[in-house]
Amino acid sequence: MSSKIPWSLPEGVEEILPGKALQVENFRRELLDLYFNSGYEYIIPPLLEFKKNLGGKAHEEIIDHAFSFRDDLSSEEVSIRPDMSEQAARIDAYRIKSSESVRLCYAGNVLKSKASPINRSRSTIQVGAEIFGDASIEAEIESILLMIESLKILGLQDITLSLGLSNVTSLVLEKFQALGVDEITLNKALARKSKSDLLEITKGLDKDYIDLVVNLSTLYGDEGIIEEAKLKLALILPNIEDELERLKKMIKKLKKETVNIHIDLVETLGFKYHTGIVFAAYADKAGHALAKGGRYDGLSHSNNQPRPAVGFDLDLLAVTNLIYKE
Repeated sequence: MSSKIPWSLPEGVEEILPGKALQVENFRRELLDLYFNSGYEYIIPPLLEFKKNLGGKAHEEIIDHAFSFRDDLSSEEVSIRPDMSEQAARIDAYRIKSSESVRLCYAGNVLKSKASPINRSRSTIQVGAEIFGDASIEAEIESILLMIESLKILGLQDITLSLGLSNVTSLVLEKFQALGVDEITLNKALARKSKSDLLEITKGLDKDYIDLVVNLSTLYGDEGIIEEAKLKLALILPNIEDELERLKKMIKKLKKETVNIHIDLVETLGFKYHTGIVFAAYADKAGHALAKGGRYDGLSHSNNQPRPAVGFDLDLLAVTNLIYKE
């Protein structure tokens, strides 16, 4: 009798069997209880949306990761959600419509058309918490601490917190795009921190611009790189000092936590709709981020004004795979 399974699943999609499935569900409940007790309200966004509405301001980026097809009932293009944080932003702005700060949490399946370059997964359970209507550094710190606590209550201890500034990279890319440099190629070279590639891409440009990208690719490590960044980036990015000071202030407050802090000023971490601080949590034995987030002001609008937002989400299946023992 053949032991070969007579069917298969698409690449990057898995089914969860008894034992592990119960562990996933227990973790989901623990996380939601944590968020409820921290003042977050639960929402259940739809799995399916009209393609034209998905992603708001980040429509093109979100759609690029979504499965889309024509709906027989409406005859319109629809998409399966690849991300829930932007759905939470839409619900906050257009359904709740509060002028005060709002805290929302969620847990549900997402499906992406492109596999993760690290673990090849396209389908997971995304659990997250978002703060809307609060532009303060305190909201950012609250979000980071809740992300760290989320991993700790699931049993992970040796956590490394990575911090970056998404607008550093976006400002640099804008400047170089205006000079005729391909944005995608430059962004990939910066992410790889490849000096040879950066020199090749910027060949023929003014020395100040070449020095800028080479210097930027070296700005990672401990908090000492913040002062180094002020010196290396000030000439081309004169307004970046305020952002770096804000990051420095945040690190000072986060030092009380039992986590390792790593800074990488060119790390964009996932979707590129972030507008300021970005952060991610790594754990021992995991070669990829288990949770990530950041500030994404203006993804949605309230009363015709950009709505401040900060939050995080974690990949529940990736966390479970790291912890669960057969």
